[in-house]
Amino acid sequence: GGTPIEIQVSGQNPDELSKISEKIKIKLSQITGTKNVKDDWGPKSKKFVIDIDQSRAQVAGISSQDIATSLQTVLDGFKTGEYREDDKSIPILMRSDASQQQSLESLETLNIYSQSSGKSVPLLQVASIIPQWQYSKIRRLDLRRTINVSSELRDGANASAITTEITPWIEQDMANWPEGYSYQFAGDAKNTAENMGAVFKYLPLSGFIILLLLIIQFNSFRKMTMVTLTIPLGIIGVVIGLLVFQEPFGFMPFLGVISLAGIVINNAIVLIDRIEVEQNVLKRSMHDSVIAACLQRFRPILLATFTTVLGLIPLYLSGGEMWEGMAVSIMVGLLFGTVITLLFIPSMYSILFKVNYKQYEFNEKLIEE
Repeated sequence: GGTPIEIQVSGQNPDELSKISEKIKIKLSQITGTKNVKDDWGPKSKKFVIDIDQSRAQVAGISSQDIATSLQTVLDGFKTGEYREDDKSIPILMRSDASQQQSLESLETLNIYSQSSGKSVPLLQVASIIPQWQYSKIRRLDLRRTINVSSELRDGANASAITTEITPWIEQDMANWPEGYSYQFAGDAKNTAENMGAVFKYLPLSGFIILLLLIIQFNSFRKMTMVTLTIPLGIIGVVIGLLVFQEPFGFMPFLGVISLAGIVINNAIVLIDRIEVEQNVLKRSMHDSVIAACLQRFRPILLATFTTVLGLIPLYLSGGEMWEGMAVSIMVGLLFGTVITLLFIPSMYSILFKVNYKQYEFNEKLIEE
């Protein structure tokens, strides 16, 4: 869609669709952050409907095509051919001299010519002109009449938040709609859903590749399980961050979650890899390996986390509405996930590998090293 917020209502009766759209426009305009709320049908305009009396037209020797041709010649002009100049094609129109000065009275006395006999009769003799208020344009979506209610955003407003706010009201108001009427969101909401759907399509494949690489790296199902379990820890931090900063969950925060998963996994890999080095290379006991790995990797992991978070602060402060959610997702999710990971990995490692600390005495040499 062309605007951030678009609500498409579909049904059969144009008047009923107009009533529903008016209620939606009133509700949407009452929500903070919206402006220029409108629909794509526009107001009704006065039109003249030609009601042909077939019996009188037949007696006069006039057909419906004759009436249509005569009216088109006077009002819009009748295309008789084309004039070509180089690669341009210019239509040739036959139009009456009085075509720009038509009124209801002049239309009633307009001569209708029979293409077969050449005779003419006044329009009022074979038809009546009925003024009606009609919609200037009625759009369709999948062959159904559809009216599109749209709204622009004020500075600082968020399309996802406004969509979330108005959705319950529409669902409640649908109880008053006739049967066969439905709605759907377009604009940013539709784009977000399509983009997220495209990303979700390849998530299983990427997840499988990550698990395969972890198994190859560690050659252990238990270690692979520990690493993958750190991802939900980061997601918990994302939820907390979005709630605290009052940022809606959309496509950009979703990309932040995907990026965050790789960073949190990296911290877990570094910690587990160091435990293996302490145990296999330095020949420490299992107890000392876990503690030594935490002591040696605690500062580097935290420093890497803090520098990443500091680097994202400008993106949050000056990146605009589009990037704020993504920055919050990575910053808060990374901080929360890193701190919990430093506690989670040693605990899970000790549980899965049955490291018992009941009789353990802390080795002070680990601090010195």
